[in-house]
Amino acid sequence: MALTEIEYGSLASSEIMNNNFEFLDNKITSVSESIVTNMASVNSNIASINSSISSLNGDLSSSIEELDTALEEAQQVFTDSGIYITTYINGTSWYREYFSDSEKTQRVWLEQGGVISTSNDTNYTVNFLKTFSDTNYCIFKNMGRGGTGGVAERWMGFWSLTTSTAVTGSLGGFTQRWYACGV
Repeated sequence: MALTEIEYGSLASSEIMNNNFEFLDNKITSVSESIVTNMASVNSNIASINSSISSLNGDLSSSIEELDTALEEAQQVFTDSGIYITTYINGTSWYREYFSDSEKTQRVWLEQGGVISTSNDTNYTVNFLKTFSDTNYCIFKNMGRGGTGGVAERWMGFWSLTTSTAVTGSLGGFTQRWYACGV
């Protein structure tokens, strides 16, 4: 059945009017049912999303708890192993001290380094930022030289070691890096 058009100003029979009202009633019912069906689908999707969010929230909370536990364990390992570190960097000079106590009075390791540069051919003295407890430390320097194959580096030694200085040979005008470690 279809909607029958009634011309303006004309009289319509009760049958045409009833058919038009029935048509409109059927359309309203159909649209209403469609809205109810769509609302049910939307509500089902919302329930599914809420369930997924709840599940993810539980998983996230569990993961956060696991991370917190792992962090606490890691902090305890560092505390128990006596790893307390002081780091200092100033330009190209640096040092890192490792201590066995939180007050940082019992140093167990020291490493430091820097860059040295001079244009003359005399020996060079490296002055440490932090003194070593004895002369049983290791110290190296490297010297980069340009060449057809790129930069070659060779590590060279020091002599005349004290707890606060080390002497190395001529730098030959090259900038060099040095590294020392010990107690």
